[in-house]
Amino acid sequence: MFKDNQIIYRQGEIAKNFYYLKEGRVQAFVNSTDGLEKILAIYKKGEIFGEASFFDGFPRMSSAKTFSDSEIININKSDIMLYFQKEPLLALNFIELLSKKVRMLSNEIDNISFLPAEKRIAQYLLNVSLSTNCSIDRTHEDIGKAVGVSRVTVSRTLNKFSQYQWINTKYKKILVLNKNALLKFLET
Repeated sequence: MFKDNQIIYRQGEIAKNFYYLKEGRVQAFVNSTDGLEKILAIYKKGEIFGEASFFDGFPRMSSAKTFSDSEIININKSDIMLYFQKEPLLALNFIELLSKKVRMLSNEIDNISFLPAEKRIAQYLLNVSLSTNCSIDRTHEDIGKAVGVSRVTVSRTLNKFSQYQWINTKYKKILVLNKNALLKFLET
């Protein structure tokens, strides 16, 4: 059992295992040399994380810490290889999972490279709302770290979206009210 805000692994460590999140939430993030933190992903119950460095043998590119009290299962190389031999379909599912993560990261690079801040925030809200039934429990600071903008920019943008009635904001919770309006905003 991991407590809230507990480090699971650190950027630069050699991966000896990856993880299955049985209960709770985990945040994957990177730190820049000047101390800035960028959130890469927030994992929820039933998801795996830390698998990329596990398979390629290079040092971990990110760190991970719990976002709430969490139950996490360690998976080591000998166990997963045995499962892959017994269940080849599991290996294919893993390839599919890794492909989706590569696609997601490529999309994020495009967004950060080419989209202005307001559109990055709109894209983030749409992406997260797809897996959370339109309810997003993130702080403004978390969103800023995820899309590469300041908390002030996030607050200003969310207030604007709220005035347009595209979203409703409460303490640490955002409800997406009009996905179509956010999509149209992204297309302009």
